Amino acid sequence: MKESISKQLEPKFKTFAGMILVIFLLLITRLWVLQIMEGATIMVKSRANQTRVVRINAPRGYFYDRNGEILVSTRISRNVTVVPEDVKDKPQVIALLAKILKMSVSEIEAKLQPDPKNNRSPYQYVTIKKDIDPATAIKILEAQMDLPGVEVDEVPVRHYKYGEYASHLFGYIREINDKELEAMKADGYKLGDLIGKSGLERTFESYLRGTDGGKVFEVDIYGRRKAKLETKEPEPGNNLHLTIDYKVQQAAEKALEEHLLYLQKNTKYKNAKAGVAIALDPRNGDILAMVSKPGYDPNLFVGPITKEVANNLYNNKLTPLLNRAIGGEYAPGSTFKPVTVLAALKENKVTVNDYFYCNGYDPVWGNRFKCWTVTGRQAPHGRQTIIEGLKNSCNIVMAELSRRLGVDALAEYTKYLGFGKPTGIDLYPGEKKGFVADRQWKEKNTRDKKWYPLETLHFGIGQGYLTVTPIQLAQFYAALANDGVVYRPRVVSKITDASGKIIKNFPAQKVRELNIPAEDLEVVKKGLEEVISGGTAAAYFRGFPLDKYPVAGKTGTAQRYGYDNGGVFASYAPANNPEIVVVVFVEQGGSGSAGAAPIARKIFEAYFGIGDENSEEGKKPVVSSPASEITASQPASLTSGDVTSAGPVQSAAN
Repeated sequence: MKESISKQLEPKFKTFAGMILVIFLLLITRLWVLQIMEGATIMVKSRANQTRVVRINAPRGYFYDRNGEILVSTRISRNVTVVPEDVKDKPQVIALLAKILKMSVSEIEAKLQPDPKNNRSPYQYVTIKKDIDPATAIKILEAQMDLPGVEVDEVPVRHYKYGEYASHLFGYIREINDKELEAMKADGYKLGDLIGKSGLERTFESYLRGTDGGKVFEVDIYGRRKAKLETKEPEPGNNLHLTIDYKVQQAAEKALEEHLLYLQKNTKYKNAKAGVAIALDPRNGDILAMVSKPGYDPNLFVGPITKEVANNLYNNKLTPLLNRAIGGEYAPGSTFKPVTVLAALKENKVTVNDYFYCNGYDPVWGNRFKCWTVTGRQAPHGRQTIIEGLKNSCNIVMAELSRRLGVDALAEYTKYLGFGKPTGIDLYPGEKKGFVADRQWKEKNTRDKKWYPLETLHFGIGQGYLTVTPIQLAQFYAALANDGVVYRPRVVSKITDASGKIIKNFPAQKVRELNIPAEDLEVVKKGLEEVISGGTAAAYFRGFPLDKYPVAGKTGTAQRYGYDNGGVFASYAPANNPEIVVVVFVEQGGSGSAGAAPIARKIFEAYFGIGDENSEEGKKPVVSSPASEITASQPASLTSGDVTSAGPVQSAAN
């Protein structure tokens, strides 16, 4: 009977044994796959599940002024980061975090979604919100047990110590975009990295960025950090040592801002809302100050930007992001007249002893070309030398010189003296070239083709098609002050690492020496000194210690059709041993004397340390006198952007 039962159970036993064998073989096979075939992958996943890697951003290099004053540095930002894998299928965690951060759940979930452009691990921290306030950080830390995978990290971020101060010079940083990433991926950039977007931040990006570090933490099964396993410290970026003088820059910022407001509130020039001030050392090209208004606060770009702020920056008709010092193109007005005088002297078209007679009207064109005295109901200048022509900004003198020269010679000398081409300043996004027209250009680019003699006269007084950038005008006046030696403007003198070791030097670069006879330069210098001591700018330097710090300069009115006249002032001091060149442009500021000269005076006062010994009259903004606002009665000239549609029309500038 037992044998019978055994025979009956034998097939079932064999089946069961076979099943056991199959299961065993499957387990062995799976074990072999897990340990041999996928062992390395599983090890990585296991380690990722047990550890978290936190990136440590490298602090960007600092900016120092010429005297070691810190202008741009680093501050700490508290950023909220989340590991997507740790909050997966945990809606209560996301809901609590959203409540604390005052964000929507959908907004957080969107940030946690895989990014096709960034092949990141689900165990990698994702930044949800940057630069939270201390109170919010404390709330997150207090709720840590209910927020697995959520951390508050302290991250170094850019700090522009003085807000709008030198904003166009410094530039700003922002997250790298797709186009930039494609071009810079080979240099180690990744999606989410911050890079310089303009100014020095962009120009010297490769020196400033530094090398990121990182920390590895062990975490528990909920993703909460336990022990720190490994740390790689970041390497800070290199530091820029600028030629900027903090005191002079600050004075230029304040003077330009205050005078713009003064013009808007106290004169008819309500649209005087933009301008430029540049100060440089003519002996080496060092930029001591560079101001462009309106400005912006680069700190705005460090964190999230609201729609309102973005609209004000990007869609503002005053273009606050434009660095007008290198990117603005203006008619120079009468500040150009030294070019006309130098060209006439060099071509032997005039001598210092020649006399001209100004009755207010050009002897050839009459009412179509006037001196500024006519519109201002001033007595005509009468008999004038070329020195007096500069001193009094006489259009009739300059008209005759221009007529004797002709447009070809005048254009040639204008280009020779540095206009119509970049100065070479190394500052992103680069400088505009300005515009110098001649008869060949007009023949190729305008409808009427012909160059008219009257246009040459406009050219000679800094109007018509001619445009310059403020940095070009500053370089030219620096060459006048420096006896014809031209330096390339520079804003960085050296780069050092975090220990202070010099990485790179930027010595002064002499571009060339102008082939201008010394006696010709002296004639122009004499005229420019008399502009300040008794000419068109004299009223605006009343009370200034000219006996100790003589100033040479030239006022100008930059005219543009459809807009109020702009004020221009170009100058240097001390006239007998120049150390500083100051150039000021005020868009729609009225005139060079009332609209721009008072700003230059404040900059000179700051540079020379002139304080309370000046009279109160000398310290206040000077109200424009009728003579200082005088321009021609004809419409103003067009900017270089408009010249293809129409030619220049009569203008005169003081």
